[in-house]
Amino acid sequence: HLVYIFINNELVWPSACKDEKIFELIKCLNNNSEYILTPDKKIGLFPMISENKLLGCIVTKSTDNILSEKEIEYLEQLSNQAATTLNRANVYAEILKHATLDALTSFYNRRQLEERLKQEVSSAKRQKRNLCAIMTDIDFFKNVNDTYGHAAGDLVLKTVSHVIKTQLRDYDVAGRYGGEEFALLLPFTNIEEAEMVAERLRKAVETKKIDISKLHPDKKDISVTISLGAAQYTADDTEETLIQKADKALYSAKENGRNKVTI
Repeated sequence: HLVYIFINNELVWPSACKDEKIFELIKCLNNNSEYILTPDKKIGLFPMISENKLLGCIVTKSTDNILSEKEIEYLEQLSNQAATTLNRANVYAEILKHATLDALTSFYNRRQLEERLKQEVSSAKRQKRNLCAIMTDIDFFKNVNDTYGHAAGDLVLKTVSHVIKTQLRDYDVAGRYGGEEFALLLPFTNIEEAEMVAERLRKAVETKKIDISKLHPDKKDISVTISLGAAQYTADDTEETLIQKADKALYSAKENGRNKVTI
């Protein structure tokens, strides 16, 4: 038999299915579905349902004989076991997400950021490769809260973090260090490249219009800026000293006018 696995109505294995009839039958499934057999008994859809949720299905297509009763019984058991396993995996993923990510920004939380910092510094030391850290925070963020309220402040944090995330590579690390301050780790990056990244982030945030009209009907949008400090890892650095150097550079940027990058 040919076997296809669908999760959330998306084919996940194998990479392709050319039988349009299967895709049409998938649409008929719901969280109360029993298995579905085509009239010729050559295609069977076995839904994976757990806690009254349809998670996906296993599809079997016979290229020769009809599906036997024994095969149908086996596939029912397999789909039930798979549903339980999928559900547990989803629950674990959700727990892991809440344990490692900041709820507001979706950046790593402080604890997980410190773990990633240790890993990146250890890798840089062992492999003798470049690593840079950037510390950044939102300029005059207290004024946003005081003027427009904490809901607007939360929206600004979410928007700025999203802008930052879109400017980073997949393997860069972004964490919420505390309040409106963020820490970024850039593996395989020297200080000149880190400065260019920081400048790109600064410009992207500066030009972003943040719509707060749902919170303040009399005010359409606002803009904020960020200050950034960048530092490069050296052989005698620890994770603490690397962050301290970047933080010192950030402090210098804020002392010298804000909305700028200091290395």
